[in-house]
Amino acid sequence: MVRNDSVAQSLGARSGNHVGSQHRVSQPCRQQLRNQLLQQHEDVQFNPNVRKPCASDERRFCAQIKPGQGRVLECLKSHRKQLDDICHAAIFQVEKEEMDDSSVDFQFIQQCKDPIRRLCQNDASNALECLKGYLEDSTLEAHCKELILERMAEQNLDIRFNPTLHKACSMDIPKFCLGVFIIISISHLEFLIIVTFHEKVWQSAPKDHELEGKVVDCLKQNFVAKKPLTQSCSDHLTVLMEQQALHYQLDPVLVSLCDKEIQVHCGPEELENNRQGQVEECLKRKFDTLTSVECRRHVALLITAVQVDIQADPMLHRACAIDLVTFCKDVPPGDGRKPHIGHIYTAVLADSSARFHRLIGCNPVIFSTGTDEHGLKIQQAALHGNKDPGQFCDRVSGLFKVALDECEISYTDYIRTTESRHKENVNSFWKLLSEKGYIYKGKYEGWYCTADEAFVSEDQTTLVKLLNGQEQRVSLESNRPVEWFSEENYLFKLSTLKEELRYWLKSGPVIRPLRHYNLVKSWLDQELLDLSISRPCTRLSWGIPVPEDSSHTIYVWLDALLNYMTAAKHSQSDVNIWPPSVHVIGKDILKFHAIYWPAFLLAAGLEPPKSLLVHGHWLVDDQKMSKTTGNVVSPQSCIDLVKATGLRYFLMHEGVPASDGNFSMMRMVRIANSDLADGIGNLVSRCCGKSLNPLQTRLGVSPSSFESCGSPGSDLLSLLERTPDIVHNEYKQWNFYKGIDKIMTLVRGANGFFQTMEPWKLKKEGKVDQLNATMAITMETARVVGTLLQPIVPSYSERMLDKLGVPQENRNWDFARLRWTTTETSLGAQQAVLFPRIKSD
Repeated sequence: MVRNDSVAQSLGARSGNHVGSQHRVSQPCRQQLRNQLLQQHEDVQFNPNVRKPCASDERRFCAQIKPGQGRVLECLKSHRKQLDDICHAAIFQVEKEEMDDSSVDFQFIQQCKDPIRRLCQNDASNALECLKGYLEDSTLEAHCKELILERMAEQNLDIRFNPTLHKACSMDIPKFCLGVFIIISISHLEFLIIVTFHEKVWQSAPKDHELEGKVVDCLKQNFVAKKPLTQSCSDHLTVLMEQQALHYQLDPVLVSLCDKEIQVHCGPEELENNRQGQVEECLKRKFDTLTSVECRRHVALLITAVQVDIQADPMLHRACAIDLVTFCKDVPPGDGRKPHIGHIYTAVLADSSARFHRLIGCNPVIFSTGTDEHGLKIQQAALHGNKDPGQFCDRVSGLFKVALDECEISYTDYIRTTESRHKENVNSFWKLLSEKGYIYKGKYEGWYCTADEAFVSEDQTTLVKLLNGQEQRVSLESNRPVEWFSEENYLFKLSTLKEELRYWLKSGPVIRPLRHYNLVKSWLDQELLDLSISRPCTRLSWGIPVPEDSSHTIYVWLDALLNYMTAAKHSQSDVNIWPPSVHVIGKDILKFHAIYWPAFLLAAGLEPPKSLLVHGHWLVDDQKMSKTTGNVVSPQSCIDLVKATGLRYFLMHEGVPASDGNFSMMRMVRIANSDLADGIGNLVSRCCGKSLNPLQTRLGVSPSSFESCGSPGSDLLSLLERTPDIVHNEYKQWNFYKGIDKIMTLVRGANGFFQTMEPWKLKKEGKVDQLNATMAITMETARVVGTLLQPIVPSYSERMLDKLGVPQENRNWDFARLRWTTTETSLGAQQAVLFPRIKSD
């Protein structure tokens, strides 16, 4: 379940004296909040090992920092080279202790090691703070800059999930928000894809753990309207609303990145900005006018962060339960997991490659998609929705299937992990691992992250200070709390397969892009612990029982990953389609596919996948796509506007697997109109129009056709001859966006050629040979374009080739190149408008 600082902000700010006695937080809750705020504000004062030796340096360099801003330690670090030796040593010792406590960010240091060496004197302990000052440096690598911005955003969640705070406020919270308004994020009802051509398999399961965020807004509105909320709920809402206003004072990153924007947009003359703590709210209001990319990105992340719904905190549910029933009846409950454009991107990416390989002659191409339906998250979601888990999965799986069909995904198998064929496969695989000695029963102790449904090794956790001075351990990867579990489970001997996994990793370009290869390599350089592959059925009942031991349920990821093998086993092909050549996966599930999955296969004596293609996620108008901000883009909303063709084209045109994409509805419409309606559409309508082509035929084309058109003809001939091979290579490398760029270059060249030749003048002047040559060349170029685009926009290409009179047997990749012929072909009777121009505000 997703958590961040918004609930604590809510509680914290409302403990002030200006709130009437009828709106006071209970005493233990208020005390915990005071402790937390003090600890955040007076950072250096809480570390006597730094405070005393740095007293004189604090007076020299940091006197301008007002008490309570929480920036003294950062100030001292910024003057590192000028500090007294004793102060410098004290800060160094603190940083060393932090590193020894596993809080050092190894991924960050690995990804940014060159800039750290060049710009920060190799000071890894202070690397992030150092590199913040070089965000505008042109020598800073893009991947490192992206990671810096991510870490800076993470730092802003400075009131993290805090069980001590929850406990202190438990008497204030317990009554109100259970039941109808609970929305549970489902992380294991995942979207899975397999594509196999010859021995090729793709997969993806992007996750979305965000929540809707409407209930808190409802409560705020009723509180502002002075409705009779209960005292504890009023107190909490007071805290939430005021603490959010104070967030700016705790956020030096916002000050650094948005300093100029603050001066321009949020000065004293800004009427609503009557206190310093309102600057962040001002920037949010002025978001559309911000010009700094870094500032916009940071503010967008803050907008996302503060809107996590009340469902993220079950204790807050209870505090406001009565008020929810009284005032928020109209707030709809969550509908569970629905498909969004992130899912569709993976589907279209895999589908485009499947279609391409069919065109180049690969046979068979097995394309399997479906849903992973077991796990604790789904069990809880069904429970809170008062539904049977099977019925719950039927509905959500059906939503995905409809979305795939509407987006023209050419799957050959739709698999659900609740099917009997899959359960049989999982049982057989478990028994095989057991027979080979890779499964044993033992007491498993370790840190368990319920939100991620995974055990986490200790070196992948870190400690976060709680408001009472105690510490909470969280996962480094997800930043979510972990708890120490000790229970008897079945274990998989992952530790024995480390060298085999390294050999697999070195066997070729196993993981692309390189950044993810390096990350997996770093994981294999660390200790691999045996993996717990079962859960007691008392904790997890919604899953496949362990064979011959129904008291345990098979670990959801072992279950889910085996769907690939289930699909392969039930393929109708006579060709051996194992091992998969490539899995296409979202970057958030890399470890499961790059460590656990190949290890399971190696243990079973089977070949692991030959490679993984790891793609990024999608932002929406430069913001993280999240239900909390209401910016989750459903595929249906896009299809309603630009049809499936427009959505597919946009995703492949804009999607770069190596980085996150940025979705914009306006840009999608603009690109669809520009390329599909105007660029390609005009090319076809020009040469198929009855005014210039009264006989409605596609003329044969020969070298003399190009020669008769002079230099415009020779230029287009050169472009037409080299484009198909370039597109072929880009498609093979999964660079569909580059292939599209080359195709559109050819389209622009053909439209320019047509405009230069002015066939309407040639017809008027009676220059029949040149007219026929111009029309033949243009239609041949259009035929090549239609053939090349088939993997990207299949129905659009089909209409285009139908109009040009291209027989079905002449649409494979052999016909994607210029072909000389003297044969005339009748055009199709369809209208020449392939994609009506979209009118949109």
